[in-house]
Amino acid sequence: MSWKCIAAFCVCAALAPAASLPEDPARKTVEAACASCHSLDLITAKRWDRDQWRRSVTTMMSLGAKLTGEQASDVIGYLAKNFGKKDRGRELVEDVCTYCHGLQKLQGQELSREDWRGLIKGMIFEGAPVTDEELSLILDYLAANFGKKDR
Repeated sequence: MSWKCIAAFCVCAALAPAASLPEDPARKTVEAACASCHSLDLITAKRWDRDQWRRSVTTMMSLGAKLTGEQASDVIGYLAKNFGKKDRGRELVEDVCTYCHGLQKLQGQELSREDWRGLIKGMIFEGAPVTDEELSLILDYLAANFGKKDR
């Protein structure tokens, strides 16, 4: 490849629009820390869980990314929230349950899977459009995130 081709590639890459990041207080930290070394497209193309993002941020810090511990925690949370693996159960809860009420009703709940089943079955009886497969995904999500806690 000639130097002219390399120069043209570099100019095109520099002029290409940057990936758009969702608004959040941690957005500027992500832009500053991550885009100083690589394209944000590298981030937006990923769908990693929190642990994968944590390992990646830790690795980047060992390679010179300038982040405090608090900033790293904020960045990991931001990346997991916006570029994490999709949880179909969570999506169903967010989409279906909000037809009738807000998600704040979940806060403070610690119900067993069977208790959740009874509540959700009542909502299905009232008209919530949920298939048997979706019910199972919803129950998995609710039990894992709003289930009985081991004390």
